[in-house]
Amino acid sequence: MSGNSGEPDVVVRSPRHPLAKEIEDKLRAELKACPDVAFAHLAEVKVEGHAEADLTLFVWLLPQALRTLRGALNLVCDTVARVLPDGRHLDVVILNSAPELLEQVEAADCLLVDCNAEERRRARAAAATPTADPVPQRGPWWWPFGR
Repeated sequence: MSGNSGEPDVVVRSPRHPLAKEIEDKLRAELKACPDVAFAHLAEVKVEGHAEADLTLFVWLLPQALRTLRGALNLVCDTVARVLPDGRHLDVVILNSAPELLEQVEAADCLLVDCNAEERRRARAAAATPTADPVPQRGPWWWPFGR
């Protein structure tokens, strides 16, 4: 991604130092068992200004899971913590909250699980469709606390 907006450049690529095969296989199996996960990628992310790249799990949640995002995120994080050996960590990014990264993540060719191919297709199509107004404008709202 370009840092034109003043944000650092982010490069997503296939992991240069992947997890051991048995750990990756166990992570794959455990994520497939998570009811809220539509698909997930295990990639390496290099952020401009940081010395090292980080292994990152990008997860797309099913739409119904977004109503209970904290619970879905806790389940994914608990799964990762249970699978990884002591001293190893992964950053976890909920792609639904950063769909602008989806194209770059997909291009890295590091799909770990695809539990719902239709949701993945829909997510890719939605991320590829430019919006006329990327930042929704807040209008009047009857709820006293806004939207």
